[in-house]
Amino acid sequence: MTLATPFGRHLHVTCSDGGVTESRFVAKPAGHATERSHPLEADVRRQLDAYFARELRRFDVPLVLAGTPFQIEVWRAVAAIPSGALASYADVARAIGRPNAHRAVAAALARTPLALFVPAHRVVGADGRARGAAPGSLRRRLIAFEAAPSARSASRA
Repeated sequence: MTLATPFGRHLHVTCSDGGVTESRFVAKPAGHATERSHPLEADVRRQLDAYFARELRRFDVPLVLAGTPFQIEVWRAVAAIPSGALASYADVARAIGRPNAHRAVAAALARTPLALFVPAHRVVGADGRARGAAPGSLRRRLIAFEAAPSARSASRA
């Protein structure tokens, strides 16, 4: 399934019986005449809609993590970072019990197949700045989006 986002790109999400297997930002939706709906898609769509409305801080759909044991450990740690929070590569390395592996953490995050669900954009350099963002990356926009108050919290102020 492919959904429009507030970031000028679409999010393409692929599901299997085990959970979400891939999500990536794309410039425009690809036409899939034979695309079949997966039962998990309704829950994924509901959670993404709530995220984009700033009403969801952490996804709870099942994820299928396919990578090395180290990558999977990093992705699980990063998936636990709530929306609006930031951690450094060193913080993630310490969280997985490998305090000197901050460069390996960065490499694992560069290879995550699950944009948003494994929120690599929430992991920043020790100075708090987004590091390693390629030109055209959405990292800074995602960080700013998550840092902005939700309509619900703004109405309480």
